[in-house]
Amino acid sequence: MIAAIGRCPPEDVGGPWGYAEFLDAINDPEHERHGEFSEWIGDDFDPSTVDTNRLAEEVAELARRWSRTPRVKRKKAT
Repeated sequence: MIAAIGRCPPEDVGGPWGYAEFLDAINDPEHERHGEFSEWIGDDFDPSTVDTNRLAEEVAELARRWSRTPRVKRKKAT
């Protein structure tokens, strides 16, 4: 089971400080970067929404790609 609080930050938002500014800007129409960030992210970004089904699918895909494949034993040359 995957539990989460809030949505992951958008890629290339600028780390924790950039994400904090991003959240301030998209929630405040008077913020100097509101227009820039709103255009970049679109109208459907809700930082409180969590898509646990998508997260579970992505984790399962990572697990599949990172899983070890059985090692093939090679015969010793004689």
